[in-house]
Amino acid sequence: MTTHLIQTTMILLGGGRIRRMKKMQSLWKWYGVKTVYRWEPNGRPLGTDKCYSKTATLVEERVVILKARGFDEAIKKAEREAREYVADSYRNPYGQKVKCRFLGYCDAYLADGNFFGTGGEVYSATEVVSRAISYKTLMKRLVGYHESKKAHKARRNILQIEFTPPAPGVERTRAERAFVQEFSGRGN
Repeated sequence: MTTHLIQTTMILLGGGRIRRMKKMQSLWKWYGVKTVYRWEPNGRPLGTDKCYSKTATLVEERVVILKARGFDEAIKKAEREAREYVADSYRNPYGQKVKCRFLGYCDAYLADGNFFGTGGEVYSATEVVSRAISYKTLMKRLVGYHESKKAHKARRNILQIEFTPPAPGVERTRAERAFVQEFSGRGN
């Protein structure tokens, strides 16, 4: 059901006459909502390799596009979408169950109605900072440090077993092998 706001516009015509025009405007707007998650492997590994880490987790920021009638509704919808996003789990190459947790953070942005084209903006956040903070310091805080090779290799702890070879001592399940075979032509 589409909800509309009826807006009355008065136009002054010659001779002091006024013409009223009704314009329907949709109350539904597009919002970009940023949500934050943490991916964590759980349980004892069935096998390990040089990339295995007991402490590695992954933080993810997502921006989802939602249609809502206001910021509160956009955030409620984003929270519902976040709960659906984290509902599933999978195994990593070490045979551990990887689970995602929604960290409860939502930041909504009213997107321009024409964002579906090249260069369209779906999310923006601003912050007032002191002029004394250097660009380098600011970028490190906002974007983070360049990921080291060791940290990049630690991502293997979070990857799905279907997308990376299992560690020594870990076997893919029948379903995992079927998935790999279907999408890559290989089943190991």
